[in-house]
Amino acid sequence: TTTTTTTTTTTTTTGARKTCLAWGDPHLESFDGQKLNYYGIGEFWLVRSHMLSVQGRYEINPKWPKASVMTGFAVAGAAMRGHRLVVDNDNGDAKVYYDGTEILQAFPSTFTDDVMTARHEMSVTDHKRAHKQQGLLFLLPNDITLAVLRYTGKYTDLTISMPRWEGNVDGHCGNFNGNAKDDTTDALFGRGVLDPVHSDVSMFAHHVEGTASPALSINDCDEETRDRAEILCQGLDSEPHREACIFDVCMTSDDLMAGDDKESEELEEGFMVQRLISEDQRLQKGTHLGMVEGLAEFELSLDLTVHSAQPGWRSIVHLTDGPAHKNCCEEGDRVPALWLHPGNSRLHVRMSRAGSGNSGCDPKEELPFGQKVAIRVRVQGAYMLVFINDKVACVSGAYGDKFVPSKRVAVLAADPWYEAADATIGQMWYGPVRPLPLGELLDEQEVGLEKGTLLTRIQTFEEFEFKFDIRPRGRVDGWASIVHFTHDLAGNAAKEGDRIPALWFHPKSTRLHVRMSRRGSKNDGCDPKEELPMGVTSTVTVKLHSDMLTVMLGNRVVCTQSKYEDKFPALENVYVYAGDPWYEAADALVSNMVYAKDTGLPDGSLIGEETMLSRGALMGTVKGSANFALTFNILPIRVESGWRSIVHFTHDMTRNCCNEGDRLPAIWFHSKSTRLHVRSSRKGSGNDGCDPKEQLTLGRSTEVTVRVQSGQLEVLFDGRSVCTDTSYATPFAPEDRLVVYASDPWYEPATAKISNMKYERL
Repeated sequence: TTTTTTTTTTTTTTGARKTCLAWGDPHLESFDGQKLNYYGIGEFWLVRSHMLSVQGRYEINPKWPKASVMTGFAVAGAAMRGHRLVVDNDNGDAKVYYDGTEILQAFPSTFTDDVMTARHEMSVTDHKRAHKQQGLLFLLPNDITLAVLRYTGKYTDLTISMPRWEGNVDGHCGNFNGNAKDDTTDALFGRGVLDPVHSDVSMFAHHVEGTASPALSINDCDEETRDRAEILCQGLDSEPHREACIFDVCMTSDDLMAGDDKESEELEEGFMVQRLISEDQRLQKGTHLGMVEGLAEFELSLDLTVHSAQPGWRSIVHLTDGPAHKNCCEEGDRVPALWLHPGNSRLHVRMSRAGSGNSGCDPKEELPFGQKVAIRVRVQGAYMLVFINDKVACVSGAYGDKFVPSKRVAVLAADPWYEAADATIGQMWYGPVRPLPLGELLDEQEVGLEKGTLLTRIQTFEEFEFKFDIRPRGRVDGWASIVHFTHDLAGNAAKEGDRIPALWFHPKSTRLHVRMSRRGSKNDGCDPKEELPMGVTSTVTVKLHSDMLTVMLGNRVVCTQSKYEDKFPALENVYVYAGDPWYEAADALVSNMVYAKDTGLPDGSLIGEETMLSRGALMGTVKGSANFALTFNILPIRVESGWRSIVHFTHDMTRNCCNEGDRLPAIWFHSKSTRLHVRSSRKGSGNDGCDPKEQLTLGRSTEVTVRVQSGQLEVLFDGRSVCTDTSYATPFAPEDRLVVYASDPWYEPATAKISNMKYERL
């Protein structure tokens, strides 16, 4: 699959992952737990948001003509990265289309690309309507899961599980704001959420026109069916749930439409993802939890509370394959297995791969005592990752050749070969791995950097511009990670492509350390000399254009490196950390992070309104000429020691002097003076020019013109010639655009204001 990343802004999750249920004819339970019914015909928004959009299709089933049922759904949004998923249930023959192409036709079957993992297999839920039924599971980036739990009739039972993120969310699944009261039918109607989708925004190939929901009532049920329904629906968890159950049986005369007291929980649990432990339980040596079907690529997740450190290796959970179910160290003996290190709470994680029965990686940090933490072990692609509370704690890149377990993997918590860890375990699941997050950086919401935060995968470019805002809050003793782009999820600095780019703060400092791989050097870059101000938001730009790496603070160039003739190539699926898992995170807040293909240096209109000169301020570029006229107004405020830069035009933004083309022109004040020093290249000299004898008047604006024409360089004040140099018979003729600084990055700026700057080719 070929994917293209455009400039994006992130969606930051703001709430716990919850589930919306849609089942029957159709009943819905919103993300916030409100139960409602809707019996209209048409296509409707189940979820409408930036990250995920889901449309459901409601139609009449001839078997049950009194009410509509959901016959299919369609999925799009940022998480789908331009792709579209459609599940269409045609008289019990469910078809799955991905960008118009049918997938998952065989049973069982799987489909995986860089956006979605999908499976067509047997459900593992005990729910009476879904038990041993064929089902579909869709794992999307950003912790989104969709599960179709039964579709043998012409209807679809669907669960949508996702976290809450910034921005608007609404639809038949509600607005996910934690308040169930505003997800009632009346509330949704008042917001227009119950209106059918128009054909111009329909995500289905064949649009179904919408009609209003009929006013169906339980009173439409005949007495005999009503009595049977009430018996079947006894003991449900709530009155609305019981009433929905009675209504389903009445409208369909189908006893299987009756739920039980675990319906919501089991529908949410779904199938394929196997729940091993639900309630918290203390670990005990040799506890056999059962068998699972092993997966080459998987995710094992669990909640763990460590109570104390104990001597010796302490077992937490151990999945082991093969008829003997051994401890170590043949392939399959640990798939995976987790322990605590002797005498502390640091995790030891082992996972077989082809050629090694005992590979893995161990996080460096110890787990806190008495606090519940979420642990995830994932094998995906060439990697094994360990997450602690959703942060990458360690990663191994040795899993390109994976071990493929059998269908009978034993689950032990704890195992019989080691003493059990003094810990409580809960909510343990094992199932197919979901894709890593895609295409999302950080938006205007400030986010505190945390070690091991894997933001996304994106496409990179040979020439790029990467920009973000950062507000330092403190200093860290060692190198402090800010952001790290790497082509290898486990790659810090071992090879070219491990830093493309990567940024840190220097130890005990807010000075930037900027690295960017190139051919022949895995760790080149440049570091600005100045520190970022504490508690103040700075805009940082890292730009690679032509052979030049440039770092800017605001509009000021603060360092450059001109060794990038042979650049590292563009790649898809580059991983982005903020901060990375190898260094402590910088104590800073970041926001407004954007990565885009470079479009060249800004084509500046130069300067209009009066502007205070600032060192390294990049005004833009102009198309240069051998003969030109540069005009600007300058108001000196005071004199300073040393050469003081005013404006500097150059064909090489890294060079001050004295090759031909380095100054085209460049202008300074003399030390402790307002007398101009004017330089402009000509053939044979990169630093010729002339300096007027008179000084500019402090506190008064003067129009300055520098003109190269007819074999001479001339300087004028308010239209009056003040110096000339007649050696410009062959002025330097630039072949490319000129970079314009006001002032340049090599000298302190003049204490002056400049305005109305224009460059004219003659």
